[in-house]
Amino acid sequence: MGAGASWNLANVGAAAEPVATHYGVSLATVGLFTTVLFAAELASMVAIGPLVRAHGAKLVGVAALGLCAVGNLLTLAPVGVGAVLAIRFAVGAGVGLAFVGGTAYVQQSGGGPLAQGLYGGVSLGTGGAAVAAIPSLVDPLGWRAPFLSAAVVAFGALAVALAGPTVRSDAGEDGAGFLRLLGDRRLLRFAVVQTAAFGLGIVLSNWVVTLLMRRGGYGAETAGLIGALILALGIVGRPAGGLFAHLRPDHTRAFLVAAMLAGAAGSLLLGFAPPLAPAVLGSLLIGFAAGIPFGPLVAGLGRVFPGSPAAAFGAMNTYALLTIVLGAPLVGLSFDLPGNGLIGFAAAAAYWALAALLMPERALLNHSSGSPPGGRRT
Repeated sequence: MGAGASWNLANVGAAAEPVATHYGVSLATVGLFTTVLFAAELASMVAIGPLVRAHGAKLVGVAALGLCAVGNLLTLAPVGVGAVLAIRFAVGAGVGLAFVGGTAYVQQSGGGPLAQGLYGGVSLGTGGAAVAAIPSLVDPLGWRAPFLSAAVVAFGALAVALAGPTVRSDAGEDGAGFLRLLGDRRLLRFAVVQTAAFGLGIVLSNWVVTLLMRRGGYGAETAGLIGALILALGIVGRPAGGLFAHLRPDHTRAFLVAAMLAGAAGSLLLGFAPPLAPAVLGSLLIGFAAGIPFGPLVAGLGRVFPGSPAAAFGAMNTYALLTIVLGAPLVGLSFDLPGNGLIGFAAAAAYWALAALLMPERALLNHSSGSPPGGRRT
């Protein structure tokens, strides 16, 4: 579920120039391809709790993957940019429901921070694979590369998800109000960190290829490989964060603060489009910061809101998605300002630092000895 959804997160940004040329639009308009996707994902957060409660995480995830697959195929039709944006909105709804359905599936199976970290690592790593692979697919496929590849990945993920067991939690979702969760002070602290880790990780990964090519003079494939490190490092970073929280719960908060500061340093460094070695270091720092918090945050939410984990994750993710919706076009616009993208990356660095200051209290992040609610196969 996570892999089939996450290929869509940065696929268009990795081929922004060919897509802009095909539709005859600016890069800022291409940023809207990402904006509408995350706007739809944002809207889907309201529905995820009731849907999981009514139908179970597996069915929600499978249906959402089907929407991703069909939507990407429809994007290949000879239609105008307005119709494509509408299709991207539908795909975005599938992305949101599939990804959160996956986290709920892990929780219903009894997974703690390590299991959530493994799930998150596969998801984020798949987005990184898209950033790395799509520039190389542009030569044979042209502007179709991001959409055709996403359809293939979604159909493959759908086959795997269908083969999985149906797992229903004994606890279930208690129907906690979405608006009440949005305003919960405990959840807001989690949301600040998720917004930096997930929100800024996606925004920067969408524009790093363009930044390195325009500001640093990199070739498309080299820039794609460097940029892919932001999301690909999540393959290691998200499980590592979950493992650290499992083994050293008393030090989890300090570890996450260090990750946020690493994100700030990496964003600022990458914004200058430096030579190869510092550019790689900048992407690695951002990737580390984007990956580490996922497992501790999701598992922590499951403990703080044990009766509504999917709804709580949806509420937390709402703030990150809103940042992506607004941030993707704003960073795109920063390429028309002095610095050719530097201002956008510097603003991201400032928010990473803010997230370090507002990290949730240690008691909310600690992994207790008790395990989360178990599940049963049906």
